[in-house]
Amino acid sequence: FHSRRDPPFVNRTGKEVSLFVALGLRWKRQRFVLNPTFSSVKLKQMSPLIHRSINMLMTKMAEQCDRNEPFDIYAYFKRFTMDTIWSCGFGLDTDMQNNVNDPYLLHSQRFFSQDKIRRSIFILNRLIVELRKVWLSIFQLLGIIRYWLRRYIPVTKWLINENPATWIMKQANEMIEKRKQIGHTHRTDLLQLMLDSISDEDFIHDHQSPSEKSDDTEVEAPLIRKITKHEISANIVLFMIAGYETTSTALSYATYILATHPEEQQKLQEHIDAHFDPETEDIMPTYETLFEMDYLDMFIRETLRMFPIAPSVITRLSTESFPIRDIGVLPAGTLITIDMYNLHYNPDLWGPLDPHEFHPERFATKRHPMAWIPFGAGPPHDHSHPKSSEIISELDHLTSELIALGYKYDPS
Repeated sequence: FHSRRDPPFVNRTGKEVSLFVALGLRWKRQRFVLNPTFSSVKLKQMSPLIHRSINMLMTKMAEQCDRNEPFDIYAYFKRFTMDTIWSCGFGLDTDMQNNVNDPYLLHSQRFFSQDKIRRSIFILNRLIVELRKVWLSIFQLLGIIRYWLRRYIPVTKWLINENPATWIMKQANEMIEKRKQIGHTHRTDLLQLMLDSISDEDFIHDHQSPSEKSDDTEVEAPLIRKITKHEISANIVLFMIAGYETTSTALSYATYILATHPEEQQKLQEHIDAHFDPETEDIMPTYETLFEMDYLDMFIRETLRMFPIAPSVITRLSTESFPIRDIGVLPAGTLITIDMYNLHYNPDLWGPLDPHEFHPERFATKRHPMAWIPFGAGPPHDHSHPKSSEIISELDHLTSELIALGYKYDPS
């Protein structure tokens, strides 16, 4: 079930295909290359970079508190998230939290803004699947027209914005070339990990060794342990998209819970304070200290249970026919999706406490492994969202610091 619904704006057989839309052995090969980035060892090494972004956010929070005026914390979470992604993932020292006109931030925001043409093609692609290739061709043609108009008629640059995905892809290619010229660095980030496995070929024809297992329940080492430059660029765009809205939205939900549940805020405050030394309370918690904060982890997980941030992206496409008891055999190519809200609020799975009430303690009880899937589930038996481990790590770091500094949240 690693396959997904055909993407409306990407040609799956092209060169620039990311992990999110790749199929079969191409998906396995990319997953094998990228997966080590989100191990506990790598996340621990990224902690100083996350701490630097948090320090800047804390400075901004202090400035806003001193003004004693209401402000939109979601905007600050978005800038914090983007700073962290570009720093931890690609070694780019941005300053989006101080510079709201940073081009990386503007193009990232524009990517998520409402585009009537893009939205129309997306809807048509979902309603009339048989004409998918037509919709994709129209979308690509419009992109080509936009590019040539901006290039040969300069005045159109004031009227037609550059495709944000194209701009980010261009920056990604420049980062790749620059890092290749520098050579291997000891910096721990996603870009370096991908460059360590870069192929000299433009396109890799995936094929499986006869001795290799084909069981999709685990990620095995593919015969070709390489990734192309085009796939690296596509995955840079993917990880920017995957982390931007998800992390900032989850942080907003966590803040909302703190504001509307003062008793939970107090309990979490006491729990986090117990892990801080009063003489060194200004020092950021280490990765090991965060790992010991079991109630903080339960708080984050309960927040994501009640407010899953990616309920629509866990749809899968079956690659083989399979039987379901009392239903029959579903053919290959069937789209499978899960009613995540019904699952996360199921009293049989989350009782005896009311699933509609916020109780982090419910995670102290062992539950069914598929009862909590805010990022989906699948090979290799972990969160299937490509950045889920880093998202939870960022949530743990920032939530602990927001509480440790004594900030109080109320519904107003």
